[in-house]
Amino acid sequence: MSEQKLKAVMKCTAMEPSEGFDERIALKLKNLEKKESPGLKRATGIIAAFAMVAVLGMSTALAAFNDDVNQILYQIWPHAALALRPVSLVSESQGIRMEVVSALLDGTESLVTLTMQDLEGDRIDGTTDLFDSAVLELPYDGSGTCIQTGYDPETKTAAFAVYMDFNMTAPDESDKVSFRVSRFLSHKQEQTLDLTEYLTEAAKEADSMPVPPIRGWGGSPENKQAAEDQARRMRVLNTQNSLEKPITDGVTLTGIGIIDGTLHVQVRYTDIHHTDNHGFLTLKDKSGRSYEDAGLQEIGHVSWFGENYDSFEEYIFEQYPEDLSEAILSGTFTTASPATEGDWYVTFPLSLIQSQE
Repeated sequence: MSEQKLKAVMKCTAMEPSEGFDERIALKLKNLEKKESPGLKRATGIIAAFAMVAVLGMSTALAAFNDDVNQILYQIWPHAALALRPVSLVSESQGIRMEVVSALLDGTESLVTLTMQDLEGDRIDGTTDLFDSAVLELPYDGSGTCIQTGYDPETKTAAFAVYMDFNMTAPDESDKVSFRVSRFLSHKQEQTLDLTEYLTEAAKEADSMPVPPIRGWGGSPENKQAAEDQARRMRVLNTQNSLEKPITDGVTLTGIGIIDGTLHVQVRYTDIHHTDNHGFLTLKDKSGRSYEDAGLQEIGHVSWFGENYDSFEEYIFEQYPEDLSEAILSGTFTTASPATEGDWYVTFPLSLIQSQE
């Protein structure tokens, strides 16, 4: 599995990351990329040892994990992969069965493995993610990342690993701990679409408005704080003049045009609090060269909330051809049906999962 693919599946963050968390995860991913062996089909050595430990106490669905799954877990955090302690506790809600299979708390870091199985329908599939809701509930600030580690279509069971890092020295020995999941997404679709036809809508100078209170921004700034201040002061396409051109389910083109010499493309993602609809745009010339590669820009996109948790995303291209008919605009979008809500949780003594070292 490539670093890019692993980043894509490491989707659901349980809380806002603590300082340095992204760097630690990036290092783990970098190590994984270095040690990856595409030709390796069977686990060997210490990875095989983890596979044996993992299978002990696992449900039938988890025992069917392929060797690639074992390798991913081992490469992310080898010590935890070998030291996971059995939990084997079950919770059911909305016809979905959650089993916390094993867990480890090692210092400030934790790893939990679990399965989610649909007992009534087809709400669990190979795209299911736990959508920002998987949390080991300790009374400390922390951050987390979740990956789906396997899926068994026969039993409609998906397996996950949840990593968390807490801002603490050592937890109270008498503490109990709960692990909770409150929602998940499934039947997600990713598609790349040609949006070049919409470049004809780009006016020489579009009607603009001050950006509403932003919920996020991205770019390649030399000074992050200065760029954020710039993002909060910029002008964006006026939503009162929305084009309302559906791109795909949950994604609508709402505007395109030139503002202060830069090309702006505005997209609305429907109800992201329940769907996590999102995407990105790419502008290239007809030879395939990306205009973003022509130079770094301070602000590449800004986003803000609309009504009903819709999210507006405005993509900004400083480099583009004077004749827009020479450009190719495309978008890659990930969409899903509204999340399945529930309350899955188990509680156990913290000592059950603490490292013995």
